Amino acid sequence: MKKKVVLLVCLLISAALGGGFSEVSIATKAIDRSNILSADIPTPAGDLSNLVLTLQDLPAGFTEMPPATIQKLVSSLNRLKPGSVFAYQKNDDQQFQIVGGFTTPLPNRIERATFDAQIREGSFAQQFSQRLNSGNNEFQFANLTALTLEDKIGEVSGGWTTQGKIKGVTMNVEVALFRRGKIGSFLMIIYLDGNKPAITISEAARKLDSRMMELKPDLTQPQ
Repeated sequence: MKKKVVLLVCLLISAALGGGFSEVSIATKAIDRSNILSADIPTPAGDLSNLVLTLQDLPAGFTEMPPATIQKLVSSLNRLKPGSVFAYQKNDDQQFQIVGGFTTPLPNRIERATFDAQIREGSFAQQFSQRLNSGNNEFQFANLTALTLEDKIGEVSGGWTTQGKIKGVTMNVEVALFRRGKIGSFLMIIYLDGNKPAITISEAARKLDSRMMELKPDLTQPQ
């Protein structure tokens, strides 16, 4: 995988993560803590900074994205006031894959209803598809189509997939969006066409969902 393509994939993540959602007012001020952006919520239960996938959750060979890349992701998500942001890459002779995502607090019913509607009505997928190709003529992706997640994830969840080219290299992009209680989550994986992903979108989402329930039981009760 050429370095140019890797850099373009990072740009793709930044563009797509920041553009798939309608404006939702989240009244929490965000602060940057190294690689993870944590929502500055007064109560300990509101700190979502540990709701991330870790290297221990991923197959061997993954590494953290460079801090500069994480900061670009944080900047693209600023209006959503995310509770946590994470991104990892595997780039060797056997596999190229990127896993990234974030969580966001949904403290009131309107925010949760809006988030759920974006999943059920497909508005998220439409916006995400538009962002994949906007602003960079290096990206050539088809519209997202529905993807069935293998496990029961969150209270409300949806998955989508698309295929496209970056500098002539065919890539698969899969995304999952789900809500558990008062927390919304987004995950995306990118991998070379013709290869099996080292970790599937369903596996990654299940791990994150389980961590949310384990660490934040008070925020992940059914709503």
